[in-house]
Amino acid sequence: MTRSLFIRIAAGYLLAVAVMTAVALVIAGHAHDVAAGTMVLVAAAIVTAVALGLAVIYSYRIARPFKELIDAFRRASAGDFNVRVLPPRRGGTREIADGFNDMVFRTGAMLEELKHQREALNTIITSIREGLMVIDGTGRVVLANDSLRRIAAQTDVAGRFYWEVIREPTFVDLVKSTHAGQPASAEVELGGRTYICSATFLAAAEQTVLTFHDVTEIAHSAQLKKDFVTSVSHELRTPLTAIKGFVETMEETATDENRKYLEIVRRHTDRLVNMVVDLLSLSELEEKGTRLELEPVDLRILVPAVLKLFERPAGKKGLALELTADNDLPSVRADPFKLEQVLINLLDNALKYTDQGGVQVSLGRTSGLVRIRVSDTGIGIAPEHLPRLFDRFYVVDKSRSRSLGGTGLGLAIVKHIVLLHGGDVAVESTPGSGTRFTITLPAAGPEPGRDATSAAQSS
Repeated sequence: MTRSLFIRIAAGYLLAVAVMTAVALVIAGHAHDVAAGTMVLVAAAIVTAVALGLAVIYSYRIARPFKELIDAFRRASAGDFNVRVLPPRRGGTREIADGFNDMVFRTGAMLEELKHQREALNTIITSIREGLMVIDGTGRVVLANDSLRRIAAQTDVAGRFYWEVIREPTFVDLVKSTHAGQPASAEVELGGRTYICSATFLAAAEQTVLTFHDVTEIAHSAQLKKDFVTSVSHELRTPLTAIKGFVETMEETATDENRKYLEIVRRHTDRLVNMVVDLLSLSELEEKGTRLELEPVDLRILVPAVLKLFERPAGKKGLALELTADNDLPSVRADPFKLEQVLINLLDNALKYTDQGGVQVSLGRTSGLVRIRVSDTGIGIAPEHLPRLFDRFYVVDKSRSRSLGGTGLGLAIVKHIVLLHGGDVAVESTPGSGTRFTITLPAAGPEPGRDATSAAQSS
């Protein structure tokens, strides 16, 4: 490029000299004095020689800075950001040289900063205990830290497909189900240890980021706790049944003075028996591999049958029981016995905490789902209690619950059963204006009964 520029400048000067020479020759041709014509030709030759020399010198002086700039650009594009161009003292090329030097300096500084940041990021990624894996849109691993290699028991993972690195069906299903803006997680068993795998899809980069958190000790402690509760519940069941039987027998022959004490014993015994039954039900629902006996269930038949169980308790308190249902209500695929448990727990709570008005059950459909809504006109629940309402043993009004024989496990059972069915449960309440529980369940379909473990774990 520099040689071409030099040639173009020199050619321009030579063209100008040629024109001047041609003009001189024309003048000499018209001269009548031979001596004068000769002098004109000599002068033209001298001018041509001087102009040619000046053209070559000036062309070289113009082309040299551009040659230096071109060489500097080539070195910078090759990664040498220490290159600098010595600017001339004056002229337009000085600004170009200064601009180039400033650009190279800033670019080098930015790349150096990015290099330090990348090194710091790699150090952090390498040092974290959680496993980290990043896969691209084709499913190949583009990044993995040392913890992930240890979890997968493999050293060479970069560039391989994720299902080759971790051959676990739950993990593969998790990656396939991850979409933009919808992070997901699942419990994964690898090498005898339990991990919570979280997946997030980055739409801008078309990559999926996966993290593995080791929860083996936590899961083990939780299992020990469940086993302990189950064992204690089984052990308590027999003596409580015996105590209840003896109390009922003694009540038949007890005096009026003693009967009131026996009634207190019987009431607390009933509460303990109910608690044991609820604990065993909850343990059964949380057990891994729990399967539901799924079948199409018509809620317009099931719900009225459950409401009949509460007609007498509602009548004693002067409360109204109402049922409304859409005409085109589809069936749900559910375990009818466990769905009855859900309705019984919700209706029992509604009647316990409602002193006037009534309880309404409405059945409808929304966005392909079937909706069950249980509303009451009771005392309501304060907003600060709502987030923990489905926790075990969480009771809003402890004194009232104790007097009514509540165990604090009913809503926890409701949540587990609904999640096992692939549904959702929500609560809305205003103190003094009642409470409304809303359950949504998938409509009945051709899919057979599924393993409910994953849904239970998410609770």
